[in-house]
Amino acid sequence: MEVLENTEKILVIGDFISSGFMGGSLCRDILNFYSYDVDFLPSALISNKFSQRPIEIFDSSLYLKNTLDVYRKQKRQYKAILVGFVLNINQAKIICKYVKENNLFMILDPIMGDGGKIYNGLDKNIVEIYKYMANFANIIIPNLTEANLLTDYKFKTPYEIVDFFEKNEKKVIITSIEDKNKHFILSKDKNYIEEEYTYLNKSFGGSGDLFDSIFLAHFLKDKNYRQSIKKTKEIIAKILNLQIDLDDKTEDIYVNKILKKL
Repeated sequence: MEVLENTEKILVIGDFISSGFMGGSLCRDILNFYSYDVDFLPSALISNKFSQRPIEIFDSSLYLKNTLDVYRKQKRQYKAILVGFVLNINQAKIICKYVKENNLFMILDPIMGDGGKIYNGLDKNIVEIYKYMANFANIIIPNLTEANLLTDYKFKTPYEIVDFFEKNEKKVIITSIEDKNKHFILSKDKNYIEEEYTYLNKSFGGSGDLFDSIFLAHFLKDKNYRQSIKKTKEIIAKILNLQIDLDDKTEDIYVNKILKKL
């Protein structure tokens, strides 16, 4: 896998999960691999995956606010900000204020649900929270469920969703479209982008975090939107297949082992 040489800083805001290879720490590891200098601020400390019970969630809103205040005073400069899990509307406002003040290029992964359902344990207003944050984002990376939630299920096809965001000067990458036994990533850059992939009938924790960080690394390199989506798809396919070779029983992605093999 191509390693990108740079010394630019990226700010990552998301959840820190104590058990498993996912969340903001996975994004940090991937971006570090691509030689980016990453500041990672946890929106919450979480004991384990949402699919496991019981679960403990620590709200780190005060730490997030105070740390961003420190970074203001230090006049830190970022090439981009990647935002994933957000715990509440207070955090959303804190983050978006910082984005607006610093005119930051923002990628948003609206972590809300999958398979037509909202994840258990999320704020009851989670959809409105991510709708608010979408106003400040340049690129939004939802799965199909999340794309529908952001648009109130008012569109019949995912193509209408990407058209809607384009009209509002936003780019959206829907990572999980299934149509007539074909699985593909859908976006638009003047024309529709359809990147077909081989579906693996297996769930991997952190695959969305992988997509976010690999895409961001490649997009920042040359600003080639279409090619960055294609490269991200190809790299993730390699990573997931290597993970199956390493351990086909786990849902985790042993990213540090796998990166050494690419």
